[in-house]
Amino acid sequence: MNLVKKLLASACALTVTCMPMTTVFAAGSIVANGAPTGEVAVDGKIVEGSTAQFSDTFTVEDQEVLDAIAQLNSGAKLADVLDEVEMPEGVEIDLADFSLLTKIQDLSATDAEGNDLSENVTVGWEVPNLTEDMNEVYVLHYSEKNTGWEVIEPDKVDKEAKEITATFEDLSPVGVIYKSEGAVDTSTGTNTVLYIAIGAIALVGICGIVVAKRKFN
Repeated sequence: MNLVKKLLASACALTVTCMPMTTVFAAGSIVANGAPTGEVAVDGKIVEGSTAQFSDTFTVEDQEVLDAIAQLNSGAKLADVLDEVEMPEGVEIDLADFSLLTKIQDLSATDAEGNDLSENVTVGWEVPNLTEDMNEVYVLHYSEKNTGWEVIEPDKVDKEAKEITATFEDLSPVGVIYKSEGAVDTSTGTNTVLYIAIGAIALVGICGIVVAKRKFN
């Protein structure tokens, strides 16, 4: 009977260990913006040889803005950190219903000669944890030109390719937000492996019990 108890204890311990992991994956987490895709456009025209890049080093010098970015990237709620946010014309959303999908990072672009492209720039980039379940996706942007936070309606959201394209009056801190009402899996992986592992553990435990019972009988 000691063998039976040991098998049961091991199965339970391993299952308890794996269960929190499934919770972490199911809840998802804020990830970095993916790599920009292709060349950028200025005033709607493609700039040949141009590139865009995200960075965790910000050109913004306003400490209040930097503090807000740090809080948001640490998981603070949008509505708790941002007091005034300009919305796109015709769009009315409540930030309390939204969460960050990607970290807020500094976005910049340059032409083939390395000159900064900073006004009316259209950029496409990868969003690794964008899923088909996300019905409302926007871009959160801090505009140094307008000295304030704004929500930008993307030019294109390609959920299958996991890419977003948006146009900015000026380039500075950028992040993607989504309506977080309900349970949406924003992880880049899947829970299947973990569930299989838990099932396998349980099966081993059951088999062990059966074998042990036959042995003792």
